[in-house]
Parts: sequence; C-alpha cells; structure tokens
Amino acid sequence: MPTSTATQLTPHKAVRLIFEYEGDTVRLISQQDVEMAVTGFDMPGVDHPGYYVDTRDAAGATLARVAAHGAFVGSAEVFPERAGEPITRVDVPTPKGAFTVIVPVADNANRIAVVKIARGAAAPAPGTRDAGVAAAAPAVAQDIASFPLTSKGQPTDSGGTK
Repeated sequence: MPTSTATQLTPHKAVRLIFEYEGDTVRLISQQDVEMAVTGFDMPGVDHPGYYVDTRDAAGATLARVAAHGAFVGSAEVFPERAGEPITRVDVPTPKGAFTVIVPVADNANRIAVVKIARGAAAPAPGTRDAGVAAAAPAVAQDIASFPLTSKGQPTDSGGTK
C-alpha cells in the first residue's frame, strides 16, 4: 500500500499544557515537551468567541493560538436518582475543572497566555441614525492568565499573572 508523503505532517517542537481553573483563577499544573504535528495553531488573528492558549515572544506578540476546547465549562451534568429519567444540565455558580492543550513552540517563544475572546458590543453603523442598523463590532480579547514557558517541563509558579 503506497503512502503519500504530501499528506504526512512533520513533527515540530510542542508543549502539552495542563491547566486547572476555579472561577477566574487559572493554574498551570504541568508543561511537558512533546514532538508532534500540531494542527489548527495558525490562527493568531482569530476572532471567534471562546477560550484559547497563545504562545508569545518576549515582546508579547502572539506566535501561535490554539483553541482550548472544554475550558471554563459553566454547567454540569446531573444524573437522575431513578433509572430512565433524563440526565439534565445545570449552570454552576463557579466553574471548576481542568483542560489540556498542545501548543507549538517556536524558538523565540517564552510565555503562554490563556485568552478569552468575546463578541464586542454592537454599535449603530457609522452614518446612520437608525439604532436598528448595527455595525459588526470587533471581537474583544482578554488575557486571563500568563505563564512563563520552562524547558524542564514544570511550571515555575503555581498561579497565573494578569
């Protein structure tokens, strides 16, 4: 069976990051160097609402951005007391949990940041008096926490900095 080298991904230097969160507090639990092909990281200009992890250089420029799937879940499944009843989902007052991401690491990367992207508030379109005609508002990015990248695979501190 022939293999196609055109469809194979080249392994790159990357880091597996494990985070814990409770409310707005984020802790980096582990950094583990890995060598693997990372996809979906070429989105530093993404403006879709959600949570992301950025790798950044010393000047703070974003080098890569990876979606943090399953991060900051604000609800929990509640299982029924009786068999056959439906499983329900309820909002929790303080989200708590953990998530893992793998980010590519360029040679000049020295920090990672957990970022929340939210939709901006819509405003009336320029040149209109009709409040019903809204201009597309740019997304708003907010750093939730920032951590140094370490070469030994363990975080240098237990908490993030804003």
